[in-house]
Amino acid sequence: MQITNIKKGKKNTYLITISNNETLSFYDDLIVKYRILPKKEITEQELTCWKKENSKLECYYKGIQYLSLKMRTKKEMYQYLRKNNYEEEVIKQNLEKIEKEGLLKEENYIQAFFNDAFRFSNDGPLKLKQKLLNQELMETKIEEGLQQITKEKWLIKLEKLMQKKANSKHYDGLKKWKQKCINYFYQLGYPFEWIEEISHKIVWDEDQKNIIHEYDKLKQKWSRKLEGEKLVFQIKKKLYEKGFLKEQIDELMQKKIL
Repeated sequence: MQITNIKKGKKNTYLITISNNETLSFYDDLIVKYRILPKKEITEQELTCWKKENSKLECYYKGIQYLSLKMRTKKEMYQYLRKNNYEEEVIKQNLEKIEKEGLLKEENYIQAFFNDAFRFSNDGPLKLKQKLLNQELMETKIEEGLQQITKEKWLIKLEKLMQKKANSKHYDGLKKWKQKCINYFYQLGYPFEWIEEISHKIVWDEDQKNIIHEYDKLKQKWSRKLEGEKLVFQIKKKLYEKGFLKEQIDELMQKKIL
């Protein structure tokens, strides 16, 4: 077989035409390494070798392109390349190569991850740490990355978020609403002791409209089935379950005539 033509392809590739009318796209690294030129005589064995090596290069450049969009972990890179059907050994070799080139440093990824997450998300440190552990990053490096954001900064952020949440619209009693807020921030990954500490600094306004709103709903629902003391008892019970304080309920019931 003979190479009959070579012309520039996309980016760093060349289109190679062979005398059997087969056209292949090879990376320039391969062209230079094997001095692939027009009229060069080649064997089937050589061609098979070139194809195999070109596939490795393709995997490498695919990974580099994926990295150029944003920083990635080794696990993310592996999953992406596997999705593109590259062989296990080829992926392993290329990830080692990319690591040696300093493009997959865990420390850099972790630092950027925490900085971005702190600025642009509401997640707390425990949830962020778990996300990184799920990426199979070293726990010691994650802990080191966490230290770059002080507890004081986290508490300031948590207080702002919690006050905003406390002020948001709801129809619960104050007791129940506080518990919902505490659970909400615990789910976001803030340590429970931080949440407890900040909750005492929050201005929790008990909107009288809430208990009136709930009272009217309950009266409309249960007055069809109950009356007198049974109706009063049922409404008071449901209001208490909604988190309204006993004093509030008693005060309201004295003002309302069922």
